[in-house]
Amino acid sequence: MVEHGSVRPGSSPRSWALVTAAAAALSVVLAGCSGGSEDKAEGGKADAACPAPSPAPAAETALMPAGMSFDKVGTVTHVATTAGHLKVQAVTTKPLDEVTVLIQDAVTAAGYRPGGMDSEEDEAEVFFTTGSLAAGQARVRRGGCAGQWAIDLDLIDRVDGSTPTASASTTATP
Repeated sequence: MVEHGSVRPGSSPRSWALVTAAAAALSVVLAGCSGGSEDKAEGGKADAACPAPSPAPAAETALMPAGMSFDKVGTVTHVATTAGHLKVQAVTTKPLDEVTVLIQDAVTAAGYRPGGMDSEEDEAEVFFTTGSLAAGQARVRRGGCAGQWAIDLDLIDRVDGSTPTASASTTATP
C-alpha cells in the first residue's frame, strides 16, 4: 500500500518537486500562447497584458506629408526621414485585410498612387508609386503582442510636397 506523500522507489522528493515545478511552468507558458476560442490575430481583442503603444512625438508626426493621417489605421510610434526616404512605424489591432486598405487610403491621400497589394495569412505588403517611379511600400506583420500588427512604411521623402518624377524636365530659353 502506498501512503499519501510517499515517494516512488528510486526517486527523491527533490526530483518530484522539480518535475512538478516544470509542469506548472509549462502550463503557464501554454496558457499564455493559446488564443482561446477567438482568433486574436484576425481582429479579436488584444492581449490584456500588452501595454498600449507609445505615440510618436508631435515633432516626428509633423514629418508626415500633408494629407497623410494614420488616425484610422492605428498608433504611429515613430517617424523619421533618412537618405531621401520617409519611414513610419505604427501598431494596430485591426484585421489584416482591413488595415491594408486603410494604409492605402492614408498614403494615397498624400498624393501617392496605389501600386498593388500582396496579402498572406500572417503578413501583407502595400506598394505605392508616384509618376513612373516605385515610391515605396508598407509591410504589415505580426506585432509583439497577441492581436497586434506592426506596420513599417517606407516612402520616397516628399518634404517639399511635390510629386517626384522619373526625370526633371527643363525648358531651354533661346
